[in-house]
Amino acid sequence: MKKKIAVFAALAMLIGSLAGCTSAGGPDAQESTAQGVTTQAGTDGEKTTAAPEETTQGEWTGEVDHVIMTYLTLGNTPADLQAVQDAVNEITAKKIGVEVEFKAISAYDAFSQFPTWIATGETVDLMFPLLQDLNTYVSQGLIEPLDSLIAENAPDIQQLTQEGFQITTNNMIDGETWAVSQVPNVFGMGGSYLIRSEYVKEAGITHDPKKIYTLDELTDLFAKMKELHPDLYPCGLVSANRTTSEFNYANGIYDPLGAKAFTGVLMGTDSTQVVNLFETEEYKEYLQYLRKWYEAGYIYPDATTTDATNVSLLNSGVTAGYFMASAPVQKIYEDLDQLRLTEIYLGAQGAGGWVIPITSKEPEAAMRFLNLMYADSDLANLIQWGIEGKHYVVVDESINLIGFPEGVDAGTSGYYNTLGLYGDFRKSFIWNEAWTQDKNDAYTAEAMANPTQGVGFVYNPESQSTRITAIQAVVAQYLPSLESGSVDLDTYYPEFIDALKAAGVDEVIADKQQQFDEWRAKQ
Repeated sequence: MKKKIAVFAALAMLIGSLAGCTSAGGPDAQESTAQGVTTQAGTDGEKTTAAPEETTQGEWTGEVDHVIMTYLTLGNTPADLQAVQDAVNEITAKKIGVEVEFKAISAYDAFSQFPTWIATGETVDLMFPLLQDLNTYVSQGLIEPLDSLIAENAPDIQQLTQEGFQITTNNMIDGETWAVSQVPNVFGMGGSYLIRSEYVKEAGITHDPKKIYTLDELTDLFAKMKELHPDLYPCGLVSANRTTSEFNYANGIYDPLGAKAFTGVLMGTDSTQVVNLFETEEYKEYLQYLRKWYEAGYIYPDATTTDATNVSLLNSGVTAGYFMASAPVQKIYEDLDQLRLTEIYLGAQGAGGWVIPITSKEPEAAMRFLNLMYADSDLANLIQWGIEGKHYVVVDESINLIGFPEGVDAGTSGYYNTLGLYGDFRKSFIWNEAWTQDKNDAYTAEAMANPTQGVGFVYNPESQSTRITAIQAVVAQYLPSLESGSVDLDTYYPEFIDALKAAGVDEVIADKQQQFDEWRAKQ
């Protein structure tokens, strides 16, 4: 159970807009009709590509190909998945000559099942290895290179790339493209503390959404809240099973260069020196605040062992808030204030996205379908949110705001899956007015004006895989206690740093620095 909760915590960062991602942005892509290719039998019996056959009404008249596409869930397959699949095929068979079959699987199970499916020859044409290492799939020969498939079948994906979106360039390994990422509806990163608005008012603070609050100011707020509500924990940390730091939500800007932060980071937006995040003065200062808060009773004492999430603790009244990215979409309730704790900035986007396995029988058709998801917002919203009138209703068309039909909610809907994996999210429906695209665009503009030196670079950790596995084990051992504030820093912190060095963190950082320097020399 705890392993699933740890995975869910990571998945939660991708829900909706994938707000934690960073990417080079550009103006809105123009909607266009995808012009794919049809496959016909050649003289040798093999499939060859030819221009699509269309009627004067623009409908496809060539062969209709069958594509099997993974459909990730958070554990429960939507009851109306077949109905949505049928509605999707009404669109895609006519437009691009493709009908899709959704192959549902829990995102938790995908970690082990995806490689197994490919290794045993199971036919899958489109796959999304969410939170998995793309380099592993490439090095093991599990997926197809995509450059020629994109060139011949995906004009809209090409256009987005030309406009500066890192949906393919961030997925290049050894000069070839291996995956296509989503287009998030907001770009950039920044830290914040999400807290019930009533507590901020009670403390006599007027929330300024543009102000960057210091950790000393946060400490004063926690103290006032504890005085007013002795049974409340002002700081809602959950560190159980933590393998990544929340430091960048609270006290600093860093760029992990498209890889795990424990493999080395650039600190701030001006640095070109890869360093060990955990040895920096900024990180040590963050731990000192956490220790102070824990000893003062501000941090939930079961943070290292609970199966609860930050949101569930907030909803149950146990805690007042939690650290989170500062993008608008992270304000999940209207009665929350986002106290900014860092600048908003743009960093390197990690690799990942839609891939085509080597077991695909219809790679050209798979790419046509993938392209249409980016070109046709109606299709993307259908896959994402289901059928209008049955699974959602439009509340305000001008801002793409939707809600549930009368008598339906997230628990009773036949199609409610919050994993946002489909197409261009700038055109996706939203469930909260706080997520409108104008707010996202303002956030993006602020981030674009403050890029790190690593934008456009993605670290390839393949040569350091053994060391990285050892480092990750050390991080998993020490981080839950350190980032709950529950252990003595004078003893536990030096042990942590020594264990990282013994696992080979300095060698991994040196390798990352070398790759980064070589990349910079070519710019």
